[in-house]
Amino acid sequence: MLIPFEWIGPFAAASIFTVMFALGLILGREQIAAALQRRVVLAAVIFAVLVPVPALAVLAVKLFSLKGPIAAGIVLMAISPGAPAALRRALDAGGHREFAPALHLAIVLLAVVTVPATVLILDWIFAADFTVTPLHIAKQVFFAQLLPITLGATLRAWRPAVAARIEPGIARTGNLLLVAVFILALLNLPAIIGATGWAPPIAGVTMTLCALLVGQAFAGRDSTVRPAAALAAAMRNPGLAIVIATVNNTPPGVTAAIIGYTLGMALVVIAYLQWRKRRP
Repeated sequence: MLIPFEWIGPFAAASIFTVMFALGLILGREQIAAALQRRVVLAAVIFAVLVPVPALAVLAVKLFSLKGPIAAGIVLMAISPGAPAALRRALDAGGHREFAPALHLAIVLLAVVTVPATVLILDWIFAADFTVTPLHIAKQVFFAQLLPITLGATLRAWRPAVAARIEPGIARTGNLLLVAVFILALLNLPAIIGATGWAPPIAGVTMTLCALLVGQAFAGRDSTVRPAAALAAAMRNPGLAIVIATVNNTPPGVTAAIIGYTLGMALVVIAYLQWRKRRP
């Protein structure tokens, strides 16, 4: 393997913390108000993130008779919502600056309950003997997302002028770190393909395209929230998927499949963002 997985970890952790801290710097009470004004849309999009996307992954795995680490990696990605970069990408795509943070926080908080419940359902479907507790999920969610967001939001409430001044620079730094993580993962593509074949990247591309459509559909006629809804449904959380894989002592091929799916997902998200920027 050209770039050891353990080298990618520190870059990923630093990029996620930086991105979420920068997002915390723009959070305020207006996000809660925006969510309350769009309660029906919020509930519909959360449903889209948590139910249809995992169901599509299970259907694809069954339909194409995928098995072993490949199937496990694809399904684990599909059941892991709340990608840390999803909120930043939603804002970059023109998503509602008040609704998008409220949606992301709701998904992240619900993941503590919904992910273990989904694992139980999948364990029954696949007889895979997977286990994960709300504590495992809560620890990943807290340290990767809630802690940096809270620190950023606290600074904004305490020193709004300082938060406004430093937010653009920190956001740029986070984006650069995310690019570095993507490049490191891309350099590993030959090793990933050697371990799992092309199924995980292809699944990442296909599932992400379907999830973008699902998110937009469940956003209904509210065009201001469609980008946030589409990206919330499409961008799955590889950190959360790897936590589940690690807790269950899965073989290395599962982690390789998760990273392969993530690469396919990232390519589609990049293309979607470029398409959104070119729209009038």
